[in-house]
Amino acid sequence: MNSSRLSRPGDLRGRSIFLTGGTGFVGRCLLDYFLESAQAHGPEFKVVVLSRSPQSFLARYPRYADLAWLEFKVGSLDHLPQLEIFKFTDVLHAAADTHVDSSPLGWLDQLVQGTRNVLDFAVASGAERFLLVSSGAVYGTTPDGVVHFKEDAPFAPLTTDTKSVYGQGKRLAEHLCAIYGQQFGLTCVIARCFALISEHMPLDGPYAAGNFMRDALAGKHIEILGDGSSVRSYLHGRDAAHWLVSLMTQGGPGQIYNVGSDVPVSILELARAIAMHATPPLEVRVLNQSAPGPRAIYLPNVEKASKLGLRIETSLFDAIASTIGALSHPTASPTA
Repeated sequence: MNSSRLSRPGDLRGRSIFLTGGTGFVGRCLLDYFLESAQAHGPEFKVVVLSRSPQSFLARYPRYADLAWLEFKVGSLDHLPQLEIFKFTDVLHAAADTHVDSSPLGWLDQLVQGTRNVLDFAVASGAERFLLVSSGAVYGTTPDGVVHFKEDAPFAPLTTDTKSVYGQGKRLAEHLCAIYGQQFGLTCVIARCFALISEHMPLDGPYAAGNFMRDALAGKHIEILGDGSSVRSYLHGRDAAHWLVSLMTQGGPGQIYNVGSDVPVSILELARAIAMHATPPLEVRVLNQSAPGPRAIYLPNVEKASKLGLRIETSLFDAIASTIGALSHPTASPTA
């Protein structure tokens, strides 16, 4: 990845940020970005990360230990830490399971009540701004004739679809943000994330890019369970972190912004792109050669984010190369 093409990281000096979900996929992309900011502008800011087990996280990822600007606090969305003497300028709520195999009710409670708990925490801590990391799942399936979802699109998952817990929960979480903005004057901004790709992505989840990357790293031929015609898009994790932090600091009060790439790629094209970056290049096998028909398309419209100067800075080719490189050769611990 050509770092010279990337925007300079935002200057966070003077800010104090409370981050939930900081130990997950998106959260680690954010921690890397905060590190960039500290190196570029100085570490005169504070990030406090909520974690059930900071010790376990730091043992697994020692690169985030002993950073002057970074602190971990034990807690969960149900049991937020008591930080009476610490005030925050910003709360960035990125904690949420994207899939569960057990209780849908427990999952919904995490998405909705968990968000409310963090909103209450933000108000109590005197935070000026609150960023909710939401999801494109709030739009539901793409209707016929629609290619890119705009933030004001009147689409949603069916309320009777019990597989749509994540999308329904995120919609309710967004509504809570609107209520807290009105009732408490909290500046809430919503970021609807689409698919991301980075060295921090899970390689054993229900995501095609992660599974393809896992197989490529293992030297296995990549297999596509469907016919590969579904269309998605992928934003690199560094780009996503830059967008999220920019929205946290500059997003309009009560506004929603899509976060993702609007450049379409089929699942088959994605698999072939990942396979060609393997050493040696691998074969791609399509297991279900179905008859031609309508393709499932899931893409964001990002014109609104572009008005804030946000753009796609890393091509999919570079994002794949960077991710495979990082996973093949883990970096040393940061120093700032």
